[in-house]
This record gives sequence, C-alpha cells and structure tokens, in this order.
Amino acid sequence: MEQRDFDKALEAWGRIFNGKRVGDSIVFNNELGQGVVDGFRFNEQMEILRFDFHLKQKVASTGKQLNTMDEYIPIFFGEPSEKKTIDIENENNEKEEFAFFTEGAFTTNTKDTVGWELFPHRKTRFVSIRLKKEYYKFLASKSEYYQQLFLEDAPYYIFEEFDPVMHGMFWRMYSEEVKNIYEQELVHASALHLVATFFSKVNERENILESNKYPFNTKAVFKARNYLKNQVSQPVQIDDLARECGLSASRLRALFKQVFGVTIHQFHQDVRLDLAKTYLQEGEKTMSMIAMDLGFSSASHFSANFKKKYGVTPREFKDDLRK
Repeated sequence: MEQRDFDKALEAWGRIFNGKRVGDSIVFNNELGQGVVDGFRFNEQMEILRFDFHLKQKVASTGKQLNTMDEYIPIFFGEPSEKKTIDIENENNEKEEFAFFTEGAFTTNTKDTVGWELFPHRKTRFVSIRLKKEYYKFLASKSEYYQQLFLEDAPYYIFEEFDPVMHGMFWRMYSEEVKNIYEQELVHASALHLVATFFSKVNERENILESNKYPFNTKAVFKARNYLKNQVSQPVQIDDLARECGLSASRLRALFKQVFGVTIHQFHQDVRLDLAKTYLQEGEKTMSMIAMDLGFSSASHFSANFKKKYGVTPREFKDDLRK
C-alpha cells in the first residue's frame, strides 16, 4: 500500500531527531535532547505536526530531508525565539540567515532550498499546519491579492505576526486543557482558526506584488525588523536603517511592506506604543518619562498617537486599569 504523506512527514522528523514512532507521535530521548512531535490527521485537507522539545545540541537539516512531502503546503506557527534560524538561498545560491520562529506565522514554497537549524538549551514549541495543495489554493483563491502568488511557479515567502487571538490559539494547542479525549477536536478547531486568521490577515494587506516573490535579500528585511524592535528611544531615519541593512531606502521600504504588510514607520510606531502600554501597566513612569523614553517629541505627541492606535488617551488607559 502506498505510504501517506502524513506517515512520510512523521518518519522524516523521526530521522532528524533519531526518534521512535509511537502511534501518531515521534518520541525521542537521546543525545540530541528530549521531546515529542505529535501528529494529527483530521481529513485529506489538513494535517498537523505539533513540536515540543528541549535540545542538548544543535540540530540541523536540509529541506531535501522533507521534500518527499509534495502534496501538502505547510504554514508554520511559532513562539518567540532569537535562537532558531532558517537559511534560504538567494539568486546567487548564497545562504541568507534570519530569525526563524519569531512570534508569528509564515509559509513558503522554497522547501527544497531551505536549511534548518534548531538550537539547544531552551524549550522549543512550534506547529506545522499542513494543507493539501488544492485546499491551500482554494483558500488563496478567495483573496485577489493572494492569487498573485500563484500566477507562476516562482518562490515566495509570507510572514504575519501573531495578533492576540492567534497567540491564544497557538498556546491553546499546548495547554493541559486540550489533552483529553477530545484533543483531536480541540486541536483541529484551533488549527482552523489559525489558518483562517492567517489568510485573512494576508488579505488585509494593500497589495502583494510580483516583486514579493523570492529571491530577494531576506536577511536585510529581518535585520531591519529586529533593529526597529530594539531601537525604541528615538525615531529611526530610513536612510540610516537602509545603510545598516545594505539596501537602498526605496528597496527596503518596498520589501518591508511586502513581507510584513505594514510600512517601516507604522511598524516602529506600533512597537513603541505597545511598549508604552506595558509601562503604563507597570505604573512606574510618568507620561512625560514614557514619551521621552520612547522618542516622542512631547507628552502631547505621545498621547495623540496612543489615542489614534488604541482609541483612548494614555491617562484614560491608566485610569481604566484602576477600576
């Protein structure tokens, strides 16, 4: 009997971790580390692999170890970590490395040229939701923007950060509440929600152009993103950021918007305003101190931008916390 893609997927990860198959799971406790890959197969349209492990040493593999699974397209959902990376070959056949499972979801069709590195000494969790190609394309066909990715068989990559609901659904898959006789149904429901939200968020983008198709300098745009997340004390000059990343300002603007769905300015603004909420919740800084720490020109400028994003002023937000 012909082997199913689901079994091929489990066996491929079993080889990577030197693990043993137990039912629909791969379990390992060896020189590489300890962990489990749980498989869930609901129907022909969707399969899920749920990873939960702690490594003792780095584990590396190539996309060719997984390229026997041609009938499904994976969407990866992962928790934050700066110590997991992925390499993608650019147009010059050079490896470009960028942070892998930041808190978000991505899909790509560059599987054959992708190299993986998973790093030790940390708890690692991520989920691969594998969609049958026909089902994936059906979902994509609902969005005129997403359809542009399928105009030709060229490499592409799309990343979306988690929103609060996606974050909750991701962690629900690992909660003790799902580990009961209805685990299959609960995991399936969470997976459906994650997939639908991912496609919906992509559809909300203003455009996905042909230039979004790879190859392009993936390392540069992720370097820019990491820089923006760490540089919160003052506004960032696009020309300076572009020089730091080795791209022209116009190229960086275009690529950043295509991959992440927002402009550089909006992304940086959102990072600073999200941090402002944390400061307000902690209650140790005044409005003026927060404005200064986050690079706003004045407390009123900070307040106006905060209200524009969240619908309330910082003071109203703080007052609500006391209720």
